[in-house]
Amino acid sequence: MRDAALDTKCRLGHVLAHPAIASALVALALTALLYGDTLALPLFSDDLVQIPWLESISWGELWAAPSPYGYYRPVWYSLWRVWGALVGGLHPAGLHFLNVAAHFAASWLAGLLSATWISPPRERRGVQEGSNIIAACLATALFAAFPFARQAVVWPGAVYNPLVSAMAAGALLAYDRGRQRCSLQWIGLALLLAALSAFTYEAGLLVALLIVLAEIAGWAQHRWERRFQWEWPLVFAGLFIVTTLTWRAIRGAGTAAFGLNPIDLRQNASYLVQGLIYPTAPLAQRLASWIGINPELGLWLIALPTLALLALMGLRRNKAAFLLGAGWLALFALPPLVSMEAEWFALAPRFLYMIAAGIALMWTVAISEWLARLRSSWRTVAAVGLLAVLLIPASIFVRDGARLCRIAGEAIWDAAEAAKREHPLLLVNLPLQIAPRGRIYPLGFEGVTPLPARVTADGLIYVHTGIRDGSEAVAFGVVAPEPLPDYVYELHGRSVGWEELSNAARRVHTVYLTRYESNRIHLVEAGAVDAPPPEGEPLAQYQERVTLLSATPTCDDKGRIHLAAHWRVEGDLVADVTVFAHLLDSSGALVAQADGYPLLGMQPFWVWRPGEVVRDVRHFDAVPAGEYTIRLGMWELATGKHWLAPGYLDGVVPLPVHCSQPLEQQQ
Repeated sequence: MRDAALDTKCRLGHVLAHPAIASALVALALTALLYGDTLALPLFSDDLVQIPWLESISWGELWAAPSPYGYYRPVWYSLWRVWGALVGGLHPAGLHFLNVAAHFAASWLAGLLSATWISPPRERRGVQEGSNIIAACLATALFAAFPFARQAVVWPGAVYNPLVSAMAAGALLAYDRGRQRCSLQWIGLALLLAALSAFTYEAGLLVALLIVLAEIAGWAQHRWERRFQWEWPLVFAGLFIVTTLTWRAIRGAGTAAFGLNPIDLRQNASYLVQGLIYPTAPLAQRLASWIGINPELGLWLIALPTLALLALMGLRRNKAAFLLGAGWLALFALPPLVSMEAEWFALAPRFLYMIAAGIALMWTVAISEWLARLRSSWRTVAAVGLLAVLLIPASIFVRDGARLCRIAGEAIWDAAEAAKREHPLLLVNLPLQIAPRGRIYPLGFEGVTPLPARVTADGLIYVHTGIRDGSEAVAFGVVAPEPLPDYVYELHGRSVGWEELSNAARRVHTVYLTRYESNRIHLVEAGAVDAPPPEGEPLAQYQERVTLLSATPTCDDKGRIHLAAHWRVEGDLVADVTVFAHLLDSSGALVAQADGYPLLGMQPFWVWRPGEVVRDVRHFDAVPAGEYTIRLGMWELATGKHWLAPGYLDGVVPLPVHCSQPLEQQQ
């Protein structure tokens, strides 16, 4: 029995020591740690436009016409359509899962690719296997934690980046296996993956050329028994020509240029270099802040010695593998370098995703040269320690981005849930962009853009609920909060003034205002304009000009008190009046206030139409269990005087409310 257990343990250890298993475990652990919680995020950005378009077209149109933005990516859209048919719709959790799974696959295959190329085939078997395991884990970790992959993994609409990266690494692995074994099946698989890549994403057109580059690198390394086979590079070069012509015929144009100037090209080159040296790039931000220099200059001061050391160690260790990584980098870096405006490149770091595998290979080769100088007993410990130092800033960057997406995502989920209860909605001050106040890397936008200007509230609601109701989103800076200490934000929707906001509120059922807090962004109900009047006698009448029709306080299961009041203006108002709502405890002490114009400050009385009824909702923070009273009334802003109401002392309407013990405390 003991021998059998020992034998099982040895077999398990042998399995885990295989490069494929080891790299898969590293990819799984890092992907889950960095991106696991993104499965709970809503959909955002271009998803809100592309999903309705995808649902509206036929299979023929999908393969014969470009997308709403002019892209031709039929394989990606076909994947979404098939996935939706299998799971019952294009739901947020399922689409986020596709991105996370694709990133895992790309990380794993990048590790296998490095393990395959980094050690010369003629090394001793034991030494080669040990070296391959370390190389596989190093490359996998470097790829999985690549910080500028964050946008591509968190946003479902960018799934083409990890998909094509995985296909490219898989095609290289298949081609290498086919050349080593003289197997047409493996080379055929490489051809298939290269062809699929071309119709998944524009950058995938270059996968065929990457295979040609690999043939040249393999010939230089003497990887295969047959030195150089010119027919296979010609086949893949022909595939590149055919797929490129097909892509241009469908889309109608090639890569679009934007009249780039030398400044754009220099800045784009800096963004690419920042991606290449991402493990040491945070030093540039520290340097720039410390001595007060331009961040781009600080980047190059760190980049030049880093690149020199990287090239020296990489070329010394394995010239062919290092050059393959550099070729991958150059091949996929060229299109965004020469075609994208620097400002757009800064906002879309996902375009760096396609160079991540080349970067991981180059760094793995260089680090392996340093590890090779250490005793074998120290290599694993040294590799883990070095990776921890190099990848901690990148991991923090990824987690910060995921946190910002989660914060913004709460507002999107709130909008969807509100629409299920009642619609249409007016959504005020949703987040267009949010960004941290601090920086980790010297260049580029380090925040997230959940709701760019091109998306609409109607699309947001439809994608998450299936409801089409003409919901609207506007930006009303008057009620936006003061700057917060940990992040900055921009507002989504067209900017409106008092009258425009009031008219927009009349077109919907309910108005919601976005609340910005340190650790969350969420929606709160503000009320409704031109609401149906409640039944029963009016509660109070102020100066015979404003009638309080009803006022109902409630306390929810979290101990938060809400007040829903119905007001009606009887005629035009000359004075600028507002409402006060004071929450008092059982001893009469003031606990909280919710003062201001109705609709959380968005509907002053002077924009109301005579006879119009407004449902006004006010909110108080959570309070302990007990008896409370809300003192409700009106006062003039210019004089501070209370408006009087017959039957109430000083015009104050007392509203008792009872709060039970909050639900979480009961549990």
